[in-house]
Amino acid sequence: MADPVPHGFALQGRDLDYSDLTAVGRVTIEMGKDGVEITVDGFEFKNASSCRQHACKALAWARDVLAADVAANRAVPGGRIVSITGMTQAKLEEERSQD
Repeated sequence: MADPVPHGFALQGRDLDYSDLTAVGRVTIEMGKDGVEITVDGFEFKNASSCRQHACKALAWARDVLAADVAANRAVPGGRIVSITGMTQAKLEEERSQD
């Protein structure tokens, strides 16, 4: 298991290493009443010693997926990199309508 990350301490680069990712989840970005809201759920890691580290690892993974997508689209129009979590658009819309 990774070294525990004490509360109140800044996370180090190694704390955001998501190479121990065992299950891909979902990152939802929405505009809420107080501004942008980012929700992370369903990700699993072997070595996440706190909720904060867990969420930051998931966000680091999403950051890198999005950066690769932007780079692909800049290099080749329509050259998308797609990351799929197994949820259909219909299921996503159904889930969103329940909120």
